[in-house]
Amino acid sequence: METLYTAHASATNGRDGKAATSDGRLSVTLSHPVQPNRPATGTDPEQLFACGYAACYGGAVAFAAKLLGHELTAPVQIDSSVSLLKRPEGGFTISVELVAHLQGVDDAQGRAITDKAHTICPYSNATRGNIEVSTQVVATPAAA
Repeated sequence: METLYTAHASATNGRDGKAATSDGRLSVTLSHPVQPNRPATGTDPEQLFACGYAACYGGAVAFAAKLLGHELTAPVQIDSSVSLLKRPEGGFTISVELVAHLQGVDDAQGRAITDKAHTICPYSNATRGNIEVSTQVVATPAAA
């Protein structure tokens, strides 16, 4: 495979530390999502994953719409929920729910677009078969 881009980041002190990209464009204070008396500052890895997946999938949805010949009448909005789950056999995993808000298409067109987007999106391709990912479409057809 041809490498198109590589991001570099480091994290120190796990879920209660800091993380930053090597180019300095992103720097975050981390906090544990289920820690008692969680501080009001900081973000957690699940929030970062939710933002990244929403952005990546949103780009794939817009691209898929064009590939399938649909003109969306507003920018794609993806609502992403990432849940931290305790595994019965020990350890942890995550699950993801994605809701695509699409304007200018009907439900069937929206489903075709999001299904195609899942074959394009790097996050979808990386998580397929590893975690549960569910999708919904909220389609608003163009006014007649």
